[in-house]
Amino acid sequence: MRDDTVAWVIKHFLPFEAELRSVLRRVCASPEEVDDVIQDVYSRVLDSPSLAHVREPKAFLVQTAKNLVIDKLRRDAVVRIDAVANLEDLNVPGDSPDPERIAMARAELKWVIGLIANLPARCKAVFRARRIYGMSQKETAETVGISEELVEYETRRGLDLISKMIERVGTESALDKAAIHKNMFAKKKNVHDL
Repeated sequence: MRDDTVAWVIKHFLPFEAELRSVLRRVCASPEEVDDVIQDVYSRVLDSPSLAHVREPKAFLVQTAKNLVIDKLRRDAVVRIDAVANLEDLNVPGDSPDPERIAMARAELKWVIGLIANLPARCKAVFRARRIYGMSQKETAETVGISEELVEYETRRGLDLISKMIERVGTESALDKAAIHKNMFAKKKNVHDL
């Protein structure tokens, strides 16, 4: 047993063990069976040659427990119906977003970038520096070449203009690319008049 594996178990498994036990109680027939599964998970993890491939420890541990429970159900001559029904409780989503969430986040990001792109030039430069790049008011003033008071004004102005664009375009169209482009370009001429 390697020290790095033990350290991994201490960091990733121990804090999660109580939650995993809670889920296993709904699937296993007895507290002893829960203990057996937990012990087997420990054994499999500690016997692993490397855990470097594990990107989501919680999902890895849940999947290991689920595989052990499924193996036990296969070996048992009589399978409890509620155990099979509760197997879905072991489907714990990982920390990484699913493809749908990633696609929605990208669409929202494009939408926000489109809103910012429609700001007047100086306002856009200040807004990007302050809100996207996280520059201080002083850093922004030096970078853009204006006073700190103008930075404050342009930041507020950018927020106001974006709020007005959102009122016009609406947030529901954020995921409809065609609607975004159609509405943004049709109203682009009027943005500077706000």
